Amino acid sequence: MFFQYVSLLRDQPPQEWIFEEQKGIADVNFKFKQKSPAMRFVMKTSALMQKPLPREWLLSGESRLRKFDSKLIQKAIDCLRPDNFRITIVSQHYPGGWDKKEKWYGTEYKVEKIPRDFMAEIKEAAAKAPEQRLKALHLPHQNNFIPTNFDVEKKEVDKPAIEPKLVRNDARARTWFKKDDTFWVPKANVIVNFRSPIIYASAATAVKTRIYTDLVKDALEEYAYDADLAGLQYSVSYGPRALFLEVSGYNDKLSVLLEQVLKTMRDLEIKEDRFEIVKERLKRAYDNSELQMSYQQVGDYIHWLGAERAYIVEEFAAELPNVTAEAVRCHKRQLLGQMHIELYVHGNVYKKDAIQLTDLIQSTLNPRPLPQTQWPVNRALIFPPGSNYVYQRTLKDPANVNHCIEYLLFTGDKGDRMVRAKTLLLDQMVQEPAYDQLRTKEQLGYIVFSGARSLVTQYGFRFLLQSERLPQHLESRVDAFIELFSKQLQDMSEEEFGAHKRSLVVRRLKKLENLDSESSRHWSQVATEYFDFDIGMSLPSLRL
Repeated sequence: MFFQYVSLLRDQPPQEWIFEEQKGIADVNFKFKQKSPAMRFVMKTSALMQKPLPREWLLSGESRLRKFDSKLIQKAIDCLRPDNFRITIVSQHYPGGWDKKEKWYGTEYKVEKIPRDFMAEIKEAAAKAPEQRLKALHLPHQNNFIPTNFDVEKKEVDKPAIEPKLVRNDARARTWFKKDDTFWVPKANVIVNFRSPIIYASAATAVKTRIYTDLVKDALEEYAYDADLAGLQYSVSYGPRALFLEVSGYNDKLSVLLEQVLKTMRDLEIKEDRFEIVKERLKRAYDNSELQMSYQQVGDYIHWLGAERAYIVEEFAAELPNVTAEAVRCHKRQLLGQMHIELYVHGNVYKKDAIQLTDLIQSTLNPRPLPQTQWPVNRALIFPPGSNYVYQRTLKDPANVNHCIEYLLFTGDKGDRMVRAKTLLLDQMVQEPAYDQLRTKEQLGYIVFSGARSLVTQYGFRFLLQSERLPQHLESRVDAFIELFSKQLQDMSEEEFGAHKRSLVVRRLKKLENLDSESSRHWSQVATEYFDFDIGMSLPSLRL
């Protein structure tokens, strides 16, 4: 297939219109590129400085295309020949006969000439006449997602709004909206929450929901490729209480992609062959999940132990073999038949646009209203003060020599600002001494972390350690550190305590870097239904 496509490229000269289209996309993406963290920017720029680029191109670097050169493109195509390539084969099964070992890790491998019969097939494919090639091969078509309207109505504001406004709230839908008044870019983010009680009713329904969302993404793969090239992205996922649909990018064509994703969700035909492929992928994902490093697995168990309704990979994997294509078809009809829609719209759009998008979602899927009494509620177990629970789990991978503990201390109700403030301040004070004691001095392992932990309805403080030492030993060392730190806290001066408070305040009030970061902050409050959009806390009132 690859060499047939190379032959197709050789049949005609490089197309300048394709270059100009790609150049236009690159120019737009560079012009409206969002700010990134300083460290990432420095790393990327320093890498570009090692290349023979004109110094005035260091910021645009390889982000832009500058000149169409037909001869140079043709020269590159001419290098793609059957006598000028190598192929790497990866298999789930050990074929035997490997005669080499990699120097550092002893990884076995084998290098050999491409078999003559296979090479003959490749050469034959490369020489095929146009009428003999695969009919599906073609040059790119025109990308209809490329934005053309970049107008931004910028108005001077004394102070940007800190929260979105509720512009619709009825039995069918709830819509939150905020016009971008900070970054002034021609972009928008739309996040939709399809609330339903059957998504996570059991491990089996959760697996069927996962397969459905994977099939939607599978069906949209080709269509969404052009959108992605033009700076538009989407995602479909699910959680314990809802399906999530997110569309983001340049606002000019955003509604076009949203409508297509909604129609695919509604009209998806679940075919047996694609179902089996997606099901097999999910099986591999479940199997691999249980072979992750121990520190990557422990968080799922913490969530499972504390949530009212949650499942672990083992429970999903047990249900998967019994799920059929027909079962997913029935589940899809039930799922889309009755839901509550919650929408968040943020960016270079107006209130009327947010309401129109809500109408588009409602009219496309047309679900029956879900009464508020049937909305899934965020609930979790409350651990009694002074209680001490230990849950032990043996890793599925016998070759993994690492143990891991998450030592979690519950600090109180997540909705209590003072609880959050105190926990975050404790994080500020503990992080450096905990790392120094447990990682640097005691050398318990490479993964040593402490910090605030946000759970379903509770706030907590945790220590996470992965080590070859036994969990009981790790727990004893955390106990010892807590005792050590409590003495340091008793001896801490008011000046040092005040410095920690000021540092936390600066960190919490740090200016947002881009539109996405503000959207994430708003959506976390909408999705959890805490609606505490003001991050200002009563830190100055805290006393040592």
